[in-house]
Amino acid sequence: MTNTKRAVIPDGADTHSDDDFAGSTDRVLRARDEAMQDPKFAAAVETKRSAINRRIATLAALRKARGLTQAQLTHDLGMTQGEISRLERRENLHLATLARFIEATGGRLRITAVYDDDEVEVGIGDLIGAAAGPE
Repeated sequence: MTNTKRAVIPDGADTHSDDDFAGSTDRVLRARDEAMQDPKFAAAVETKRSAINRRIATLAALRKARGLTQAQLTHDLGMTQGEISRLERRENLHLATLARFIEATGGRLRITAVYDDDEVEVGIGDLIGAAAGPE
């Protein structure tokens, strides 16, 4: 019997292109828009969305507030539903994995350094590149 389990999100930057992410995000958004045509579903999503603490939210809460299921993300993240469930419960994620999860749910990850007198947005690409090692 052949093992058909999909790999967890790879760490290598050369695995997926920006076009891959854009295409998957478009598919997720189309599926979500189609589901949002159902008034009952749209009302449930709005209830979840309004319940999110705008400062702190789990990945599962963010996904649910966007009206998405773990199953809908399996193709775009190249993971099984079980792997997405475990991902949502992790306390420590690779930055690239977090960015892909946020993109798959239709968002864009931003990181801001907050100082006493200033806030500076840190480029995600810079951080992901640094984590991969010296060029």
